[in-house]
Amino acid sequence: MSKSNWLIGAVLIVLGIVVLLNNLGATEIPVGELFRTYWPVGLVLWGVNMLASGGRRGGNLLSAGVLLVIGLVLLAGNIGLLDFNLDDFWRFFWPVMLILAGLSLLRGPLVGGKHNIACLGGIDKTKGAWKLESANYWAFMGGIDLDLRHAEIEAKDYLLSCTAVIGGIDIIVPPGLTVICDGTAILGGVEFLGEGSGGIVGASSVRQEGAEPGQAVIKIYGRAFMGGIEVKAKEA
Repeated sequence: MSKSNWLIGAVLIVLGIVVLLNNLGATEIPVGELFRTYWPVGLVLWGVNMLASGGRRGGNLLSAGVLLVIGLVLLAGNIGLLDFNLDDFWRFFWPVMLILAGLSLLRGPLVGGKHNIACLGGIDKTKGAWKLESANYWAFMGGIDLDLRHAEIEAKDYLLSCTAVIGGIDIIVPPGLTVICDGTAILGGVEFLGEGSGGIVGASSVRQEGAEPGQAVIKIYGRAFMGGIEVKAKEA
C-alpha cells in the first residue's frame, strides 16, 4: 500500500470515528468548522507526498512546490496569520494557469500541413491500416486514439504534435522503433512509455531506442491542458 493511500485511509477512519462519537453524544467536536479552517493541510500533504514519491524531477518538483505554497498561504489566511482568503486565491490562480497554458502552446512545435481535430468527438486509428504522416493532432473536449502498429511507416523522421484541451490523446507505438517523447501538462497529465508527470504543472521527456539502425524515428510532442496524453509501447 502506498503512503498516500495509507494517509487518506487513516484520515477517513479518524473522521468517521469523530462523526460517530458526535452522533452518539459522546463528543461535540465542530467537524465542519475544523474542515473549513484546516482543509489546506490536504494541499500541503499532497505536495509533501509528491516530493517523497520521487517528485524531484522537473515539472513534478514545480507542482509540489506550488501545492506547498498554496496550501501554506491558504492555511495562514484561515487561521488569521495572513490577510488572505480563497477569493484572492482564485483571482490569481486561473489567470496564471491560462498564461502557462498559452506559453505551453506557443513553445511546442507545430507541423506545417495536416491538422487532425477532434472537437466534441473522436478520431480512431486503431482498427485498420493507415499511412503515418507528420501531423498535428488536436483534442478539444474529445478523444484521439492512434495505433502505430497498424500504420505504414517509412524509414524517415516523423513529428506528431499533440494537443489535448479538456480531452485525451492515446498513442500506441511498436516497441522496436525509436520514439522520442517530450511534453508538458497544465492541470492535467502526460505519460510517456511508462513515465508520467502531472498535477498543476508537469513535464516529461522519454526516449525509446529502436531495435535496428536506419529505422524510422518518431518524435511526439504533447501539450495537455486539463486533459491527458499517453504514449505506450505494445507488441503487435
